Amino acid sequence: MRLSVIDGIYARIYAGLCMIGSGFVTKFMLLLGASPLHFSLLSALGQVATLSEPLGVAFTHRLPRRKWACVWITAAGRLLTMFLGAALFFTLKEAGIWFALTLLFLAASLQAVGGNIWIAWMSDLIPLKIRGRFFSRRNQILLLAGMVVSYVVSIYVDMFESTGGFLRRVLIESVGLGKWFVPQNQATFLAWMFVGATLIGLYGLTILAKQPERPLKKVAKGRLRDEYSQPFTDANFRRLLVFGIWWMLATGVGSAFWGPFMLKNLGMGMFRMQIYSTLHGVASLFSWLYWGKFVDRFGNKTTMTICIILGGLNPMFWLFVSPANYNILWLEAVISGTMWAGNALVTTNFVLSVAPQGKQQIYSGLYNAVAGVSMMCSTLLSGIFFPAPLDILGKHLQSEQVVFGIGGLLRWSTLIPLVFVVEKNHVPLRDALASSLRYFWEYWQTKFKR
Repeated sequence: MRLSVIDGIYARIYAGLCMIGSGFVTKFMLLLGASPLHFSLLSALGQVATLSEPLGVAFTHRLPRRKWACVWITAAGRLLTMFLGAALFFTLKEAGIWFALTLLFLAASLQAVGGNIWIAWMSDLIPLKIRGRFFSRRNQILLLAGMVVSYVVSIYVDMFESTGGFLRRVLIESVGLGKWFVPQNQATFLAWMFVGATLIGLYGLTILAKQPERPLKKVAKGRLRDEYSQPFTDANFRRLLVFGIWWMLATGVGSAFWGPFMLKNLGMGMFRMQIYSTLHGVASLFSWLYWGKFVDRFGNKTTMTICIILGGLNPMFWLFVSPANYNILWLEAVISGTMWAGNALVTTNFVLSVAPQGKQQIYSGLYNAVAGVSMMCSTLLSGIFFPAPLDILGKHLQSEQVVFGIGGLLRWSTLIPLVFVVEKNHVPLRDALASSLRYFWEYWQTKFKR
């Protein structure tokens, strides 16, 4: 468990700096001249990459060990991001953008295969009864490490712009480096940052290679085709898959526009974006431990119900922001961080709890692949059918805000398919909330009793 946490810190720092979803990749794409359609593709490619997850089963189907397949495949994926900066050498900006998108897609695809092997590896090591608490604590530590590094890097990225403010004057101009820290050099700085982050990620794999592996039980394995088809004969897995498709379709609506909207429409620099990410991260840090206990005690289904309710609320905050007033996003960041922390645990644990013993890898791979393609579809459609600004109830909504509002309504609708998923040891939401409130009341009475 300790090795898993150490390895995860390096992986989190790497992903936070140079993988799809990173604010620094978003900034780099903006500097390359990416359009809303390009950002839709960027977000969609991250989901398309999950299609390669089931290949993890094919790679390890006949192997007695999983470790080295996981390490080397992941290493190949991480190595590719070292060359993202080469996009700057293209004469045509469009060509550079497509080069970067291609590298990011290949890197994400290979790492998705490695991730599928890793989840099966970890599910054998971590007992089900403590899995929720283990992953919650692991995620807390990883998030904190990634947040600190991203904060530092974001300060330096903003040094190339006027948003560097006081820190720019103290750290740059006072020591005579102002000629280097100019907007024209910002993309070059990011290119070298991708190289450094890749080296960090590759070093982390040397830690992962020390992770022990439980010997695989000798189970008669049939044809690979049967391995892939078996989960679809499971009625409960099919119900979970319908939910996963619906949920990912909903969360994909507008998913490509959060970062660009903050940078372009609201005029927030990387540092202010990092403040948002920090509030999001701190909320996740504090809530993960509670979510871990909640999942282990009340089940994934009840946890996901709460996450859906909060998840539909988050986009609604964005309907009321403007360049002159985006302070409401600090509250949204807290709610969002709490919600996505719970969602991350459920995403990892739900399919593992539904899968029969020994079938976690194929169940997880197929679920993530199908759900990922669903999110890809809605993400792409958000960019292709990018709406015009809208005036509604006396309020002017920008195009991105229209998309955010639609996405929020769709998220709430996913409560419908979740009802039909069956989970062992599931506790109804009403009973779970009553038990939680009773626990907090008793704790309060004990703690502050005079």
